[in-house]
Amino acid sequence: MGQHLVRDQRIYCQQGPDYLAATDDGALSGLSFVFKDLFDVAGYNTGAGNPAWLESHASANATSPIIENLLSAGAMCRGRVQTDELAYSLNGQNIHYGTPENPAAPGCIPGGSSSGSAVAVAQGDVDFSIGTDTGGSVRIPASYCGLFGLRPTLGKFDLANCFELAKSFDTAGIFARDLSVLTSVYRELSAETIPDRVDPIPTLYLDRFMAQQLSEDRYQRVHDRCRWAGIALEEKDFMTQSEWTLDALSLLFRSIQGYEIIQKHGRWLTEHERSLDPAILERVKWARTIEDTTYQQGKLRQKAFRMWLYAQLDEHGGVWLLPTTPAGPPSLDITPQAMADYRTELMGLTAIAGLAGFPQLHLPFQGMHDGPCGMSLLGLPNEEPRLLAIAARLMAGESSQ
Repeated sequence: MGQHLVRDQRIYCQQGPDYLAATDDGALSGLSFVFKDLFDVAGYNTGAGNPAWLESHASANATSPIIENLLSAGAMCRGRVQTDELAYSLNGQNIHYGTPENPAAPGCIPGGSSSGSAVAVAQGDVDFSIGTDTGGSVRIPASYCGLFGLRPTLGKFDLANCFELAKSFDTAGIFARDLSVLTSVYRELSAETIPDRVDPIPTLYLDRFMAQQLSEDRYQRVHDRCRWAGIALEEKDFMTQSEWTLDALSLLFRSIQGYEIIQKHGRWLTEHERSLDPAILERVKWARTIEDTTYQQGKLRQKAFRMWLYAQLDEHGGVWLLPTTPAGPPSLDITPQAMADYRTELMGLTAIAGLAGFPQLHLPFQGMHDGPCGMSLLGLPNEEPRLLAIAARLMAGESSQ
């Protein structure tokens, strides 16, 4: 990979930096990456996907420790990439800078909000990228663009010098075409050891209701993958025998998220309403209606859900298999109402790891009839090494592109 790229503004930010050299040799020497336009680099402006934000904020006086760690591990940076506006969308569409073409599914949305991070990797510009995931912004574009994508345990990576969306859920995450690359990046950022093999081999559990929602193609691929890997797969009634529904989880997540966005950015949003995408402005207006008591009750419900999920995972081997997204990526010409309905369904799935703060690793399945999609491994807190080892066994022989 050369140092220079064709910098399509739908993918690459114009304010720079365009290139950062590795600061030392290390385990990531020879690898290249890009980072989402939420992370600071000293001397440059962070734009958060909105020109008014870019213009109304001074250049950063410090660099994200995540970027510093990657450079010191030998990786070189090929630039800053676009995000959905203020990271408050899951589509990958930005009215100010355009929608990146999905290399894995032309004519479909790439997913967001880490759209540039996903597309730059999917089209081969870089080896890996850094995004953020609050409500699914790594997991969803990883699914739509046919990549591996990791949302780690809440608090795993240092988010100093990074744009805050919703403090209860914000994480940094990793995209890669190859699982081995993602694993190497995770190892450097976490300083954790990844086991070479899984011992003992776990049984993977799939919620029966979720299994029934899978396409026949994806359902068969899941069972084939587990059989080839020598991993038992068992379906159980988790959600249907609990008080939790995906619709309720979606609303709970969105309520907490919306309240925290207004608490953090309410004044700026009021002063710059005219700069916002109408669809995002509608979310902002809804978020303003969330009362303090609703938020406080929501946080109690979040804690109860986390305790329930921890108990279920702990009792059943520590790992769930679940769909990352309901299906492949929606078409670019999907109607606004259809997209709104789909978003609610989508966030029911992504809210599981978000509300709990647990790690989730997306695994891409290639050649699916309904477009790029796959499944995720969901684990207990700080069990990323185990998820990565299981994924290596499960995905042997199937790389992302």
